[in-house]
Amino acid sequence: MRTMMRSVALLAGLLLAVPLSCRAEIAVTLPPLAGLVAMLDKSSENFCLLSAGADPHHFQISPRRAEQLKQAELLIRAPGTDAGWPLPPDNAQTLRLWPQQNHAWLVPGEVAKALPQIAATLIALHPGREAEIRRQLAAALATVRDIDVRWQQALAPLRSRGVIMQHPAWQPLLEAAGVPVLAVLESPLHGHEEGPHVLEKALAILKTHPDAWLIGDIRHSNRSLEWLARHADHPVRLVYLDALGDCGTGWEALMQDNLDKMSGDKPSTDKLPAPVKP
Repeated sequence: MRTMMRSVALLAGLLLAVPLSCRAEIAVTLPPLAGLVAMLDKSSENFCLLSAGADPHHFQISPRRAEQLKQAELLIRAPGTDAGWPLPPDNAQTLRLWPQQNHAWLVPGEVAKALPQIAATLIALHPGREAEIRRQLAAALATVRDIDVRWQQALAPLRSRGVIMQHPAWQPLLEAAGVPVLAVLESPLHGHEEGPHVLEKALAILKTHPDAWLIGDIRHSNRSLEWLARHADHPVRLVYLDALGDCGTGWEALMQDNLDKMSGDKPSTDKLPAPVKP
């Protein structure tokens, strides 16, 4: 009996005794949030609850991630986007960014507002790093301004053309830049495409706005958008963007990668699958 009890105690100790060096200081729900932390404090260890390639609209936390979350010193989340996630009760210290906005990390102006909040939270967590975090904050805000200028320049031609979108992730950035969003093909319920009547309406819009671009999302089904491209009576510009990236991608790299997609992705309609009825 004593031997069994000692074995149980040893096993429990092995399970609970996670070395401090292996404990991540900061947990984030979404990959872009990790990129924002990295802009301010490169010495912080962090991890994403959303694993690489996972669908954020059908998130389930794994036991391993749940254990890591309990040990984290800080949780950073974006309730406007991750509010429906089945997470354990919030950590003692949780920073909530953009509670009323979806995908706000894609809007440079909103990121510029959030960075000082993140910096203040990181300083409270590690006062000894304050001077370095403040230096990084100044550099990060300059980077955000530069990214904003690049996006404004890239989107300028679309102000007279407009876009039709599969998923509305980039809609706040486009509208902030004065780009008309002529139609969105997904319903408000994430991942659910609208019915044939919406497609027919979008096709009519495309015919009256022949210069409009089609904006897809690599993490969503783009069948409706591709149907639209196939049935257009003129060549269309179809671009696939990525609103999330991965946990190892910095925020600037994520935004620049999508800028490159805007300037480089030019699939023609003859590369699309044969037409099918919606």
